[in-house]
Amino acid sequence: MTTKDIEPVKLFVHGNNISYDVQLSINGIVIGSGNVSSLKICNENHPLKDQVSDLPAMFRDQIAFVLKEGENTISLQFKQKTNNAKPFSFALTSVNEIPPLYYFSSEKTSGSVSSTFYIHNPDKAPCLGNADAAFVFSESISFFHTVINEKPLRAFGGSGGLTDLTLIEGNNILKVNYIASETGEFTYYIKTPNFTKKVVKHITKDQVDKKQIDIYTFEK
Repeated sequence: MTTKDIEPVKLFVHGNNISYDVQLSINGIVIGSGNVSSLKICNENHPLKDQVSDLPAMFRDQIAFVLKEGENTISLQFKQKTNNAKPFSFALTSVNEIPPLYYFSSEKTSGSVSSTFYIHNPDKAPCLGNADAAFVFSESISFFHTVINEKPLRAFGGSGGLTDLTLIEGNNILKVNYIASETGEFTYYIKTPNFTKKVVKHITKDQVDKKQIDIYTFEK
């Protein structure tokens, strides 16, 4: 297989990283510095590459063509810009895949990590930059909201999203609230050090526009 044969791939940056100065490199190429939350990362010969020269500079700077089939290396350096910022987290997500291809989180105000992730990984398991990572990732739905140990977290509406989970020692209780506006299949994914679950919900007609609640208990 040659690079030109690779199915087009576009990854997006998610996570709590806006309040940090971030240096991001993939496959040895520096592709982001400062705020990386708006980056779009494509494979080396993505069809968009032929059109990028016609785009304004502000858009060209937000697109990088560096991904390879199989294993890719990633390097992150981060430093908090503002006091009381949320813990740092970083994820690479694809439009067509649940869960993220790569996820890293840290309670520190600065740090670095170097690791790997995979394009077209057959089991679609996330590659983690740290073993104690914990998150929920949902695809697009009308309303999605999580509560961990009675602490409400960020809600999403009309889009998919990533929610970082801060766990306590011993049992943790996660409540997942969601509302679907139409019938069909809806998916979300939970990852903690001791609990991994891909949840596929089949929304029936009598569930449309009604809040559903799933509850999970697991240890850190």
